[in-house]
Amino acid sequence: MNAPSKITLSTFEAFWRLGYRRLVPVVPPTAAISERSSLFKRVGTSQDGRGKTPGVRGADGKWHSFDWVSHEADELDCQRWQKMAASIGVKMGGALYFIDADTLDKALAAIIQMTIVKHFGVLACRVGNWPKAGYPIRLSGFLKYTRLDFGHGERVEILGEGRQAVFAGIHPKTKAPYSWPFALVPFDQLPMFSPAQVVAFLEELRTLLPAAKPLVTEGTTTDISQASLWGSIETVRKAVAATPNTSAAFGTRESYRDYGYAIKAALPDDEPAAFEIFADWCSRWTDGVNDPDIVAADWRRFKPPFRRGASWLFELAEQHAPDQFKKVDAFFDVLPDEPESLFAAPAVVTNAVREVEPLVCIDPTTWAGRLPQPREWVVDGWMPKGEVTLLYGDGGVGKSLLAMQFATCAATSRPWLGQTTRPSRVMGFFCEDGEDELFRRQADINKALGVEFAELADLRLISRKHFDNTFALWDRQTGALKLQPVWHQLVQAAKAFRADVLIVDTIADVFAGSEIDRAQVSAFVKSCLGRIAQEIGGSVLALGHPSLSGKSSGSGTSGSTAWSNAARSRLYLKHPKGSERGNTRVLEGMKANYGPKGSELIVRWHRGAFEMVAGSQPAVVSPTVGAAAVVSITEAVEQAIVSVMAVNPTARLNMAPNSQYFAVKVLRSLDPDSLVPFDDAKIVGAMHDLLRRGAIREQRVGDNGHGRPVTGYVVVPDNLLAAAASIDPGSMSKIFD
Repeated sequence: MNAPSKITLSTFEAFWRLGYRRLVPVVPPTAAISERSSLFKRVGTSQDGRGKTPGVRGADGKWHSFDWVSHEADELDCQRWQKMAASIGVKMGGALYFIDADTLDKALAAIIQMTIVKHFGVLACRVGNWPKAGYPIRLSGFLKYTRLDFGHGERVEILGEGRQAVFAGIHPKTKAPYSWPFALVPFDQLPMFSPAQVVAFLEELRTLLPAAKPLVTEGTTTDISQASLWGSIETVRKAVAATPNTSAAFGTRESYRDYGYAIKAALPDDEPAAFEIFADWCSRWTDGVNDPDIVAADWRRFKPPFRRGASWLFELAEQHAPDQFKKVDAFFDVLPDEPESLFAAPAVVTNAVREVEPLVCIDPTTWAGRLPQPREWVVDGWMPKGEVTLLYGDGGVGKSLLAMQFATCAATSRPWLGQTTRPSRVMGFFCEDGEDELFRRQADINKALGVEFAELADLRLISRKHFDNTFALWDRQTGALKLQPVWHQLVQAAKAFRADVLIVDTIADVFAGSEIDRAQVSAFVKSCLGRIAQEIGGSVLALGHPSLSGKSSGSGTSGSTAWSNAARSRLYLKHPKGSERGNTRVLEGMKANYGPKGSELIVRWHRGAFEMVAGSQPAVVSPTVGAAAVVSITEAVEQAIVSVMAVNPTARLNMAPNSQYFAVKVLRSLDPDSLVPFDDAKIVGAMHDLLRRGAIREQRVGDNGHGRPVTGYVVVPDNLLAAAASIDPGSMSKIFD
């Protein structure tokens, strides 16, 4: 077998064409460092960052670092960085991760490499200082920076968001080029693994490497409070006006962009004004002309989290124009030059005390002899009436379709996915879909449910695609939540329609705060979404996307735990575990203050709508609104297993998880579609229950060609018929159609 050819890529453009677009320039090992750079103090020490640290060359030919974490490269960057002769780094994050095996012990390096092959197969491999090596991979979910320390200062690291790896250039120790003994493939051809597989790989290494310590996991986002970067618009405008835009002060494209990042960070809730300030500063460049289209495109690329803000702008203004701007003035009010009298009249204090609702004390003795009103539900056990319910799901999984299907069922007095549903007047506020898309989706739902458009008098849809839909902003001085005009418009429209359920799609479009700020999140859910429920005397269903960590962990959460804590109910729509494709979905009740947590519905997309497959809780038929018969998940998985076994009576099966004939693995290979709705644990549990009840039994199903018996499991007809007698065949047909 011939060894893989070594990669010959040596330019930014070449990596760009391979699909590695998150490129960064890296300071070459012998570069001259600017005395003003923080890198200068480390030159010649063990912390010398040359050869590994991102940076750019200034007009004076010397190198300095820049805010590469927030920077997203474009093709113009690639051309400039190539002319600088920068080494080529690639930012991790998104799906791209990097296994960095940092040991010079050849025996230990061999153990690591063999374990990588065992868990992942042969991977592309980058070498700078052999036997140290790095391996790029893709992950299906989010994984924080994780490392395994062992031996004498040696480690294996998993580099993700917020980290970068050098892919080409000169190694600072060997002074030789990096090489790829196993060739790098295009980004979309990198093998994909799950975060759990990577953790399992590290845990096995712990048992193989000497003095291995427990895994260390760290966050990868900036620890700088974004609120600490804010400034008032007047002071920011004054500071920027005092700061010259010259090549002497801002000699590189990166320094110009750093300045733009800081302006955007300083004025997060007034972006149009922030851009106006930045564009005006760009137009004042004394050594050339900035193309307005490029300025606008750069502005759109400035993404949080930011590391510099108003304070840095104030420092630069004072440094370049001390006679026009002093940083201290930004933090103190300026008194009038010639006040008539500081004591002429009492100061008028506005909004000193906010007007709040009066406190109402409840005397429990007044409840004596009375019965509490029964709790009301919009959907029994899933959506409590009068509360906020959060529905999370990945992009494209079908949240909006599911919500519109619920709206249609509630508005036409039909059960939703077999669940008892309260007849309601429903209004939907859709920020991501235009009217044409809503029309197409509604037509599919109507066809699936047998609904005519004339029946939808109790349903209203609002398309807000391409509009500013921010419900609330926060006062930077007081931190108070300020409801915006669109919120008031929506409440007024909902009241006029007499809606008792309001759907908001999505949270990302209406929430302008920080997802990880507990106070902002709690205030938004309670005082913005909850206030809507209070105003209309009904319920709110708000749709959102889980974070990468929420998706990876299976919790479906996003940002701060305050999202879940502030809502009374939280649902998560997802693909079945282990299957990211296909038409089957699982709707799981992740939180239910007033009902059973952990309820599941297995549904299937079919011709533009979702249909019921099975549920963990039997539906309760309401006297006013009936619910369709729901097959239990236990029954459904047992029937699926029996169906596959009946068609394959000679299949070799056992219950040993490490065996190649493990029943779960073999049954999935024989009929993937029938078992895709169910995770491995459900299948194993159902197999044990079937064996215990005698519905299936272990027996000889053939031989191995050498006369030795081969065992498997077969269906016991009499017990099968008895077990299936109580199941509605019509409802079961959906599972196997």
